[in-house]
Amino acid sequence: NVEHPLIFNTFQTYLKDSSSRVMRNVERAEREGFHFAAKIVRGAYMVRERELASEEGRPSPILDTIEETHANFNGVVDFLLSRDGDANILIATHNQKSVELAIDAMARYGKSPEASGVYFGQLLGMADHLTMTLGANGFLAYKYVPYGPINEVLPYLVRRAHENSDVLGNAAMERRMMGSA
Repeated sequence: NVEHPLIFNTFQTYLKDSSSRVMRNVERAEREGFHFAAKIVRGAYMVRERELASEEGRPSPILDTIEETHANFNGVVDFLLSRDGDANILIATHNQKSVELAIDAMARYGKSPEASGVYFGQLLGMADHLTMTLGANGFLAYKYVPYGPINEVLPYLVRRAHENSDVLGNAAMERRMMGSA
C-alpha cells in the first residue's frame, strides 16, 4: 500500500478491541508511510466467538449488546472519515441507519461520493434498496458475491441472514422499489 491502497484489512467491530485496533493500524500506516485501507464490518462469528471464549474459560471478546456494536461500528466509520485525505474504506453494512450516518459524516468532513476512497458494500440479494440508492446518487456501491463449495457458502449465507434478520423484513419494500424502477 505504499503507492496506493490495494490491500484492505477487515475490522470486525463487534470485537471489544476493534476501535483501538483500528487506531493502532492508522498510526502504524502514518509512521511507516503507507496507505491505511480497511473494510469495516459489524462481525461474522459472534455466537462462535462467545462459545469459544466460554469453552476456554476466558472473557468474551464480543461487545455485550447489539447497541454497543452499532455504536462502535458507526464510531469507527466516523473516525476514519474524519481523517485528512482519502478515507480508503469499504463500509460493509446492510444497516440503513449506518449508511445514513456515514453519508452525513462524508458531507461533514468534505468527502465526495465518487472520489474520496469511500466505498459501500452489501451482500448480493440483501439491502438491494441501499445499494441501488447509493449508486443512483453517485456513491461507489458494490455487491459482494460469495462463491465456493456449497457446504462452505451455505452456512455463511445462513449466518448473514440470521445476523441481518431485521434487514430481511425490508423484502416487501425492496420489491416495491424494484417495481417502480
